Amino acid sequence: MTAMRRGRHAAQAGFTIVELLFVCALVAVLATIALPSFFGESKKTKAMAEVQPMFSDMRQRMEQYIQEYGTYPANIGEATLFPAAPTNKLQSLGSQPSTWTAVNFRFTGPTEVYCGYTWSSGNANDGTNIGPEAAAFGFTAPNASWYYLLAHCNLDNDSTVDSFYFTSSVDPTILKRNEGH
Repeated sequence: MTAMRRGRHAAQAGFTIVELLFVCALVAVLATIALPSFFGESKKTKAMAEVQPMFSDMRQRMEQYIQEYGTYPANIGEATLFPAAPTNKLQSLGSQPSTWTAVNFRFTGPTEVYCGYTWSSGNANDGTNIGPEAAAFGFTAPNASWYYLLAHCNLDNDSTVDSFYFTSSVDPTILKRNEGH
């Protein structure tokens, strides 16, 4: 009798094919929901890990420049990025353009970056050098000499929507638009 009972329990142990298929389908649905969110957060984290030290270094050099020369460096504008084209692949910061070496930029953070960086500067109450990206962040010319820093990123390799990060001499907060793209 005991052997018979064991036989019945042995036959009932395990999962049926239907149960296994149901579990596999459930795992697939959860992965479909969770993975894009995970990769999106990963791109956001990657961008902020790069942008924060870059902006910190750039801000320090801009403030040193005004201390030495009494004005912020000449405007280079939003179209003059370094490195020239943001991409989802790392790019070397090796050889800086002359406009950057004139400001004596020395980066203490990463030597390879994903985003392109630039600055714009201007005189008190003069918004002539404010580009469209800064305007989209709501930046207007203050009543003192000013600058803003801009990072242009394309972490998803889709040029239809790119990420932009912004900070200025008026407010050191890093503002973000389309973060992670």
